[in-house]
Amino acid sequence: MCGICAIIMENNNKNFPIGCLLFKMMESQQIRAQDSTGVAIFNNGSNKEEFYKIDYFRKNNGKYHQVTEKVPQERLDKTLYELTQDPDIVIASFAKEMNLLKDIGLVRDLDAKYKIKSIQGTHGIGHLRIATSSRVTPDHAHPFSTIVMPDIAVVHNGEITNYSKLRSSLELQGYRLFTRCDSEVIAVFIADQLLRHGDLEKANNEFIKKADGPFTYIVATPDSLALVRDRFGARKGIFGYNPGNRNCPSFWAMATDLSALDSVGATSHVETPPPGKPKIFKNKIMIESIHN
Repeated sequence: MCGICAIIMENNNKNFPIGCLLFKMMESQQIRAQDSTGVAIFNNGSNKEEFYKIDYFRKNNGKYHQVTEKVPQERLDKTLYELTQDPDIVIASFAKEMNLLKDIGLVRDLDAKYKIKSIQGTHGIGHLRIATSSRVTPDHAHPFSTIVMPDIAVVHNGEITNYSKLRSSLELQGYRLFTRCDSEVIAVFIADQLLRHGDLEKANNEFIKKADGPFTYIVATPDSLALVRDRFGARKGIFGYNPGNRNCPSFWAMATDLSALDSVGATSHVETPPPGKPKIFKNKIMIESIHN
């Protein structure tokens, strides 16, 4: 089974390399999955320029070449349209504050390529994938994003058994999906809900209501994380707290396995969220509010 993890710093701290924390958590769960790996790290307020970043894979004779384009607001719609018309392009992320990096291989391979351990941020998510229902290619690695709105990312462990039904419903609304992986549906569904009402908890409750199958996922937005388990709690998901010290600020951590929390010292207030009840974490959240 796949391994998932996440970190969110308290008090919107953005100056600590949380990539090193995600790396430790992913490495501790590497035994779960070895096909591909990825992270999405957010640094609120880091984009001082008025541009969007679009990361995509261009397929050429079975090889995948990653490309990044920085696009100003006035060219955004035209650029997205042109990219979506090219059958050899798979858009991996659409962002202003998010840095999404993924590839086939192990977490140490990802770090060797992108130096993820040095990336600073306010919060981030990580994933280790073992392929069960789709191909082992860079575009099928997690996290999954969407072009519905910027700075949305999802990591997922489990299976959405009514994936085809949910996908068809989203496509009928005009949304574009780029892979055949069921996890991508979560990102597009949540983004659609956020466009409707802007409430992350409500968006996840709606997905829980409509999705079938065993799953745990973590969704990241520009200022929050949500840890979500299916209605029956068929997949694991835990969270814990590290109060910080002189070398590291305080943070909350989420993961599949307890070993991942242990690896970063998030061993206080360890809990498993109830099945079907999203646990929402905000950048400025205080410890007391998590337990209300």
